[in-house]
Amino acid sequence: MIIIWVIVAILMFMIIIIIHELWHFLAARIFWVKVEEFGLWIPPFAKEIFTDKKWTKYTLNWLPLWGFVRLKWENNSPHLIKEGLGVVNENDKFIDKNYFEKAIILLWWVFMNFLLAIIIFSILFFVWVKPIWINSQIETDLNVKIIPTQKQALDSGLLEKKEWILLYPVENSIAEKSWIKKWDLLLKVNNKKIESPEKLIKFIWENAWKELIFEISRKSEQSTEGFSPLQNIKIKIWENWKIWAYLSENIQVNKDFKYKYWLLNSVKYGIFETYNQSLLTLKWIWILWQKIFNPKDKEERGEALDNMKWPIWIVDLVANSIKWGLIFLLILSAIISINLGVFNLLPIPALDWGRLLLLSINTFLKKIFWDKINTNYFENILHILFFIILIALSLIIWYNDVINIINR
Repeated sequence: MIIIWVIVAILMFMIIIIIHELWHFLAARIFWVKVEEFGLWIPPFAKEIFTDKKWTKYTLNWLPLWGFVRLKWENNSPHLIKEGLGVVNENDKFIDKNYFEKAIILLWWVFMNFLLAIIIFSILFFVWVKPIWINSQIETDLNVKIIPTQKQALDSGLLEKKEWILLYPVENSIAEKSWIKKWDLLLKVNNKKIESPEKLIKFIWENAWKELIFEISRKSEQSTEGFSPLQNIKIKIWENWKIWAYLSENIQVNKDFKYKYWLLNSVKYGIFETYNQSLLTLKWIWILWQKIFNPKDKEERGEALDNMKWPIWIVDLVANSIKWGLIFLLILSAIISINLGVFNLLPIPALDWGRLLLLSINTFLKKIFWDKINTNYFENILHILFFIILIALSLIIWYNDVINIINR
């Protein structure tokens, strides 16, 4: 069964990559630009699958990180060549197209990536869908429905705040030595009802060096349902007025919660969800950037590097979560599509928005100097340099994915 899950995960990832690159391919064909290669994953080269009638090679490469479409790029002036008995205009190079045609070839897929996410989210909101995770890492006011913050989950009814307090003792602490166990539900202390972690902290502080009687209910697993009968535990506070236990409000998941809207509202929320997920992804990239290049300490940089995950981690995530069903896979596909779109909109050479930025600068300079300046060579060198950097970064992420999976 695990093998089947892994195969499904790999196929899903491959399909997303193919869809991502397909729009470059189709836009190039529409504007008569020759596509020399359609590569799945990135070099080194592994195998040529086939060559179509327009001499486009479809290849499979070794590093399962990405995909690419290689266009005919050389800056030769259009000229006529003989082919059989006819004459053909060899104006099939990307560099020979006008600025707007180049921009469409580079960025048409961006619209389609976000459109794919909008379609998926709209269908799910129309049928029904539940959030898949609680965002506990990024502080945001964005109204994200699929991965809400705890506050948003509480406001929407996904999470419900119940009475009492959950305890999680630190190892070898006073709490643990007094036989408090993780996920114990604290009802009363010295026969006084405790309604929040803050009130418990204040009560213990006011009663330092005294013996306290904790009235608890217990279950061995992380749940607040079906707790055992009440137990009384005596705790003597010896030092620093602390029992050394993590405290949490008793928050439960509403298992009946789901989003379900009529058609127009489904489309509206599908658009909003795609937009907010895109902004959330940008914010996460910015946080990682700050932690890596301007960290508070070494631990923060290490934490950021550990959070840089992508292809193998996604395959592993799908392989271990496919039992959640088709809806989860659709949500994951939409989020991956959004991530691909946002990532390629970063103004970095070798990425599509970076290509468009350099193309715009190049076009502007040619307009000023009347084609007396040629920056195409410099532009290509810059793309190649950053492509190498991105490959190196991808290998680091690939390594992190493997190590994280092995450690788990």
